[in-house]
Amino acid sequence: MAKHPYRVVLFTTLLSVFALLLCVNPVTMTPRLVIDPAVEHLLPAGDADRAVSDRVRKNFGDADAVIVAVKFETVFTAQSLDRIDQITQRLRALEGVNTVVSLASAPNLLAQGEDVEVSSFAEQAKRDPALIAEFPRQFASNPLYNGTLLSLDGKIVSFALVMGDVGESDFIKRDYPTQIRNIVREVSGDAKVWITGTPIARAATTQALIKTIKFTIPAVFGVILLLLLIAFRSLRAMLVAAATVGTALLWTMAVAAFLHIPMNLVTAIVPPLVITLGLSYSIYLLSAYFTAQQETSLTTKPQRTAWLINRASVGLLLSAGTTVISFSALLLNALPAIKHFAVLASIGSAFGVLLSLTFMPAALAIIGTTHKPRSMGETMFANWAHRLARFDQKWRFWIITIALIMIPLDLIFASRIHAGSEFIKSFNEKALVRTDFEAINTAFNGANMISVLIETHVNDALTDPSLIREVDDLQEWLRKQPEVGAVVSYIDHLKLIHQSLNNNSPLYFSVPDDPAAVKQLLVFASNDQMRHVIDSRFRTALLSVRINVDGSVPVADLVQRIEKRIKLLPQPLNAQVTGSPVLATRTVQEIAAGQLESIAIATFGIWLLLSLMFTSMRAGLIALLPTVVPVAIYFGTLGLLNISLSPTTCLIACIVIGIAVDDTIQYLARFNADARAGGKEEPAVRSALVSVLRPITLSTVALCLGFLVFTGSELITQVQFGLLSAFTLFVAWFMNITLTPALGSKLRIVTLWDLLRLDLGQSPQHTIPLFSGLSLRQARVFALMSKLENVPTGKRVIQQGDLARDIYVVVDGTLEAWVDSHGEHKVLSTMGRGAVMGEAGYFGQRRTANVDTTTSARLLRFDSQDLERLRVRYPWIAATIFRNLNRIQAERIARMTSMLQ
Repeated sequence: MAKHPYRVVLFTTLLSVFALLLCVNPVTMTPRLVIDPAVEHLLPAGDADRAVSDRVRKNFGDADAVIVAVKFETVFTAQSLDRIDQITQRLRALEGVNTVVSLASAPNLLAQGEDVEVSSFAEQAKRDPALIAEFPRQFASNPLYNGTLLSLDGKIVSFALVMGDVGESDFIKRDYPTQIRNIVREVSGDAKVWITGTPIARAATTQALIKTIKFTIPAVFGVILLLLLIAFRSLRAMLVAAATVGTALLWTMAVAAFLHIPMNLVTAIVPPLVITLGLSYSIYLLSAYFTAQQETSLTTKPQRTAWLINRASVGLLLSAGTTVISFSALLLNALPAIKHFAVLASIGSAFGVLLSLTFMPAALAIIGTTHKPRSMGETMFANWAHRLARFDQKWRFWIITIALIMIPLDLIFASRIHAGSEFIKSFNEKALVRTDFEAINTAFNGANMISVLIETHVNDALTDPSLIREVDDLQEWLRKQPEVGAVVSYIDHLKLIHQSLNNNSPLYFSVPDDPAAVKQLLVFASNDQMRHVIDSRFRTALLSVRINVDGSVPVADLVQRIEKRIKLLPQPLNAQVTGSPVLATRTVQEIAAGQLESIAIATFGIWLLLSLMFTSMRAGLIALLPTVVPVAIYFGTLGLLNISLSPTTCLIACIVIGIAVDDTIQYLARFNADARAGGKEEPAVRSALVSVLRPITLSTVALCLGFLVFTGSELITQVQFGLLSAFTLFVAWFMNITLTPALGSKLRIVTLWDLLRLDLGQSPQHTIPLFSGLSLRQARVFALMSKLENVPTGKRVIQQGDLARDIYVVVDGTLEAWVDSHGEHKVLSTMGRGAVMGEAGYFGQRRTANVDTTTSARLLRFDSQDLERLRVRYPWIAATIFRNLNRIQAERIARMTSMLQ
């Protein structure tokens, strides 16, 4: 990549063109991505609840009608009924509308006359206007229409539009709400009209999602451009970073199109998330890039590019690894939408890192950048870092104590969390789709529909009067529930037909006692309305229940009571509750059920990765703590503010776990390098904060601003997601500049890449006696817990007579031990690889000789503090080192004793 940047850019461009063709149809220029707003579609295809819903649609048609409500001053007049008829006819003529149920189409079985009249109210009014006077009384005694086709106050008329096979895109393209309002306006002038129903809510959700995506992507890109320009003051660097992030997003969306993953309430979060993650990776790489420009030893572009990739690759790959682990934990969730989010977010994160390590360095090598001298912002961050370091070290105990207390305290608040989501109320209070729903819900005591499916699997079972009475009792019980506005079933049709055939006498508003008579009435009354409530073999029926609540919590409460009640039904009656609100509620419950498991797996997976990276489970746990605390605070905030877990807010914990740990890794890695180089932890806290405070702050600002862009959405769930994500990431940043340095100030870390690249010569466990009995990895661990120093030729390592407690092990080179005996330079010994010196000083004695290097040498220096840290962190290695040190001491004493003899 360093030698052939043009090839890298060309190959990336070709892949991007292919990705664009996957996203957009080049012939029609239409996007291939699909928007699916239905919450119930978040459930798995083979889910039992979805199977029940599919059976209802197959047997009885789609129950999710478009409901239109129009207000009239007086309904039961010839003029009003004529207008209702005109509106009905024109609505029926709309493309895609199969049926319209209204006063102009519903049969009036209670009409006067010797014969049973099945014509509509509007038709009867045209034929005989005198009949209109009887309509109010007939409506009052008709459970099918009272409160359904006409509001309880008698002023609002409803029209139910049963749609055919109209896809989501066609529904939006035809703009049914606008067409309906125009029809009502042309027929009834300025009459008030409200429109609701599941198709309307889905269309509104789709449009809101499209608006959200169209708004968030440019807005986040705007944030990227502005932030990068301010941070690095380079137009070319800003453009390269924007191109890198844009390419990562394009490739991610191409994967979504290729895998036929729809954009829904959950996956719509992916595009801005990929952009903000890509921006954070770009900030780290650009920070390293401008550092490379200041390296005087890197004189050519290929050298700087190679240095840049080597410098940034480990940190970025680890960041992507933790992010992917966190997102992948969501794959265990049963919901396809959550799995799709996990796949796309993981792939997007991987693309962001891949392009940051390939395309971005190559593009920077081609176009170059300019970077001005140190700015006031950098000086300001450096000053803050010094102050923070002093604060973190001074109050280390209290910082750690408060953080540990916060975890159980927040868990107490988190115990109040409940799974829930608002459906219509997820829209803004002023949104038309919400105001229309609330108006109809008030006027008709319910605007949501659920169904109770009655299945017997026995032909003609539902003509048995004894079973009918059981279903009728269930129906009456449902009507008594406070959430239920109305219940309609085939039994209501049956009673009305029986009454109509008996001169409309109220005494006959009942079910015949003879099954044959029941079947005869059902066959006689067979029409479109009847086919929507009972099948032709009279073995399956549907109870349509209109409810006045919205939101998963009240719906779940009602469904739980209904399910408890239907268990009392005798065989062969089997009943199940279904409907769009029920499926949406099940979806929310499924999301909450997998929340704890996903978080636990994400946390465990990242802990394993950190333990491997820092070669210690204890170090991995310490590195994870600054990430666990913000997640605990997030859940505590949900419980404290009574915010429910929704399909979007349930993602925040895993997102924060995957992102926040990146800053912890960056700090600890730099702290470790500085502590090893300087030999002390306290100065390393300051130098590490000076190094990482600016990039992690810029990255956090970018991430928070990226998530805050969601506050511009029309959907409250998206707004909550943006606010809570930004808040939690801010808390994570605060923990990383306070708790992480406090924890690390007493911690010497051995990282995996230090182990891999540390050179102790050939077989140190065999050629250096102090490492006898250790493995190569363990020898490297000990070396990294100590200080490895390069000493030039002629350098004094030990001064005779000094008080010092350092012990030295020769890794490479030769040294000479000598004493000044009456002005004479007397050589005691020449030491090479594996020699141990200075152990007398370690046990409290003054240095007994001088030691100088005769060639350049590498020495391993350690003291009592290093050995104590080793004992705590790696007790087995410490035990072996102490054993070998005692043996070396014993051998040296034996040799001295032999010389004296």
